[in-house]
Amino acid sequence: MRPRKREKEHGASEIVSSILIVVLVIGVAIVLWSLVMGFPSILHDKVYIASEASAEEIIQPNGMPMQVVGFTIREAEPFHFTGQKPPIAGKEVLLKVITPDGRTLYPMPFISGGPLEGRTLYVYPNSTGYSGYCDYLVSDTPPQGSLKPFTLGKWVIQLIDTEANLLVSSDDRAEITSGVSSYALAGGTPGGKVWRTDCTPLGYTVHGSPVSGYAEAPMNMSYLSFDGNDWLEYSDDPTLTYTGDMSISIWVNPKTVNTWKQVIGKGLQTVSGGSVTEDKNYDLYLIDRKVYFEWDDRETNIHYHVMTDNPVVTAGNWQYIDLVVKDGEPGIYVDGVSQQFSYYKSNVPGNSRITNPDQYPLIRLKDNNYPLTMGKQASTANPFPYSGEIGSFALYNRGLTEGEITENYQTWSA
Repeated sequence: MRPRKREKEHGASEIVSSILIVVLVIGVAIVLWSLVMGFPSILHDKVYIASEASAEEIIQPNGMPMQVVGFTIREAEPFHFTGQKPPIAGKEVLLKVITPDGRTLYPMPFISGGPLEGRTLYVYPNSTGYSGYCDYLVSDTPPQGSLKPFTLGKWVIQLIDTEANLLVSSDDRAEITSGVSSYALAGGTPGGKVWRTDCTPLGYTVHGSPVSGYAEAPMNMSYLSFDGNDWLEYSDDPTLTYTGDMSISIWVNPKTVNTWKQVIGKGLQTVSGGSVTEDKNYDLYLIDRKVYFEWDDRETNIHYHVMTDNPVVTAGNWQYIDLVVKDGEPGIYVDGVSQQFSYYKSNVPGNSRITNPDQYPLIRLKDNNYPLTMGKQASTANPFPYSGEIGSFALYNRGLTEGEITENYQTWSA
């Protein structure tokens, strides 16, 4: 019996040895495969970076303070950022920023050469006219010029080792306490980059041949020029539809102001047998130098409009127009100044004025699934084409404050 037991033990040892050899061979093969293919293998050591995020205050050209996101590299092994121009050193690191309103940003680095250890870096929006809605920069010098404000709350700075695909650090200590409560749901430059809040682009269709242009300093704003035969159509999208508070923030330079011109709106007008049917979520016009806004009540389907009492728009000049709906009440601003207006229960400008304040309707915007149009009303019978230039615009799901409107006007932004 004993010899048989030793024989069995000897056989088991051979099996274990064989298994160990196979495991060793597989392990060597994995290492070699990682080296050959360039994969982040078990041999890779992630880069070490110790940094501290914070809110940094800078002074803009108009003398107003602005908070931006900064982070200081306290200690670090040699590294460089993805997209950084030479000279570069060390391992590649991707800078990722998560905003309080849930956007994910990857700032473009504008950093001089040399070690990054000991430097304070600044993250801020690219505020030039050519920039997109979600373009941000990271630089080792404080930003210059007027900036778009930051959203309030904690901004998270993350550093990712791209070779190992590992999160090196994540810091949420950059808390912005002076800024805006939220960005627009959609905004940008007509005919160019128009973005949703989550930084995904909005598609559109161009009708006619509008011409792109650029307004030099101090505006530094891209624009699209309409000749009366051009217009844009943005497909129905949740970020373009509003049923509560909203703001239309837009820069215009009309060629003429003595006719009816649709600037931007979402709805449809149909004419049949001499009758006109309106189905409007919202629509903004310029009518004989006045600003006109119309909508359909979502509960009664009654068509209303508000219109400035005085001529407030001029031809051949850039003007900043805001239509604000807050708690069901409207406001109209031109170049940052609140304008007097009246209510009308009609789809004809100036007809059926409501003179009793107790009868002023609350604005209860009615949803629809029509595209948003810019430069022409969605109507074959009454298109009311716009001629002139349209610059930056934005649509918010809240009423902008007077301070925000003033800030936009002073910084040529929307």
